[in-house]
Amino acid sequence: MPEGTIIFDDKPDVILEGERRIGIEITNFFLEKGNLEESEQKQSIVRRSVVSMAHQSYLDNGGKRIELSLSFDKVDYIQNQKLLVEKITTLAKNIDEFRAGLIQRDVFKNIPELSSVYLNTGEYEDPKWRIVQCYSGQLMSMEKLRAIVSVKEEKSKHYKPCDAYWLVVIVDSSDRSQEQEIQINDFEKITSTAFEKVIIFRTHSNDVLEAK
Repeated sequence: MPEGTIIFDDKPDVILEGERRIGIEITNFFLEKGNLEESEQKQSIVRRSVVSMAHQSYLDNGGKRIELSLSFDKVDYIQNQKLLVEKITTLAKNIDEFRAGLIQRDVFKNIPELSSVYLNTGEYEDPKWRIVQCYSGQLMSMEKLRAIVSVKEEKSKHYKPCDAYWLVVIVDSSDRSQEQEIQINDFEKITSTAFEKVIIFRTHSNDVLEAK
């Protein structure tokens, strides 16, 4: 970063006042569009809600203080929360006398939204029902990066006047809706008429890539 005074603003998000006035727009790199029902952004919220309601329903109906670990299917995503809560509540009632361990798929074959169920039969004062998701790593998509830049270029028409604009794209590696690997070697540079620099930053590992 050049020397200068940082001013937090809007359109763009940050202005660096130095030898030049640089406007910096900051955005996150989500793997899927957040308006899609099947997107990780929406499904992660829905899963937590469903598991919480199913656990409470099970306890309210005389359930034991057991613990469940549930993994959800990415393809058969949650569409009917109320029905799924009922199915998971019933499943818990049906298996709470089982031995501890991984539940066979046949036992919950009527619940396509679930990919695995693990039962802990110990009874606890404060039992937890957990969501345990498995994710496969993937490499950052050049096509999606170009789409992000394109959207921001259109919005840049309404930015405050600056000598130059930079775009910083954040990959939050703690967020499963964003987690992806950045291709550092042999990365094809992108073009942009609005942004002087396009910088990718991946949290935790602190990877930085100047895509332009």
